[in-house]
Amino acid sequence: MSADQSLLLIGIGGAGSAMARGVKRAFGEELNFVTVDTDASTGGDDGRFVLLGGERLSGRGAGGDIAMAKVAAEDSIGALDEYLEGVRMAVVVTALGGGTGSAATLVALKHLASLGITSIVFASTPFPFEGEERQRNTTSMQAMVEEAANASFIIPLGSLIAGEDNMERALARAVDTIASGVTLFWRMLEKPGYIRFDAERLRRFISGASRGRFATAAAAGERRATAVAEAIKSSPLVSRLKGQVRSAVVGILAGDDLRLSEVGEIADSIRSGIGSVTSFEVATVNDEATFSGRIAVVAMLFESSTDEAAAGGKTARRGKGAVRGKSRILGVGPAGRGRFTNSEPTIYKGEDLDIPTFVRQNITLEF
Repeated sequence: MSADQSLLLIGIGGAGSAMARGVKRAFGEELNFVTVDTDASTGGDDGRFVLLGGERLSGRGAGGDIAMAKVAAEDSIGALDEYLEGVRMAVVVTALGGGTGSAATLVALKHLASLGITSIVFASTPFPFEGEERQRNTTSMQAMVEEAANASFIIPLGSLIAGEDNMERALARAVDTIASGVTLFWRMLEKPGYIRFDAERLRRFISGASRGRFATAAAAGERRATAVAEAIKSSPLVSRLKGQVRSAVVGILAGDDLRLSEVGEIADSIRSGIGSVTSFEVATVNDEATFSGRIAVVAMLFESSTDEAAAGGKTARRGKGAVRGKSRILGVGPAGRGRFTNSEPTIYKGEDLDIPTFVRQNITLEF
């Protein structure tokens, strides 16, 4: 197996598989990928598809049932092994809230970990109007996915489609945005330029990274460096991170006309926007055929872990200061499962009862 085959893209569930195929279309035939689902109709004609729970579900899907999807995934996850030979890092794209996207992702992440494979997850979360059950499913499964992955990027769909009224176009735009971002990320790892940051370097970098934020932007013209840096800093996926970033990676993708001054301007601007960080890495990709005349930037910002945050702050407590209302999807760090971390979740009506009530019900504690 060649060195580039040590990196594998895995699309899980219907939405995750759509995103993975979007990356393949943009990146090219050499992309190493596989899609996984309980619904046989998700499989394409490329042959790189794993059907979960075929005997149990007959390829009809899990119907949004997390418990059924979990059992189906556990039945069949070993079928993924033929695609894992020689793989050292897996990039998982998925959508939380449904049955297969939530449960099968967790099963797959545990399977990857058992094989010593580093995992990075890009997971979308539902639109607010998609119903309470999907929101509960997302809240309970998100915490477990974050703990099972080496690093995770949670992407609320609603933050990607501001101003779009048509439902079909909004969904397509959200999926395309995530797929485009993952494609740029993949190019950064597969085709490093003068300043290298390949998959092996990333594996070492994300050790203990926990939750992160992810944003991309592109610009052309005389002031393209300024424009692309400002777009990254104002992105709704990263703009609320100021003062909370532990480490960051900035990938700059451009043609042969990339100037050293532009690299410096982009790096300095983004660094100043996120405050003091423990580690700040810059990588470049020089690809004249793809990026001639323009610059694209990929920014990965990793938040302080729960333990790190606790060391410098107060411990959450119950009391009259509990206030309901603020969403925690854009909050800092994963919602831990405490002493239940290594236990199977107790799921009831889409909720993980092992997670504290104030976390499951989105209650913000004031101190």
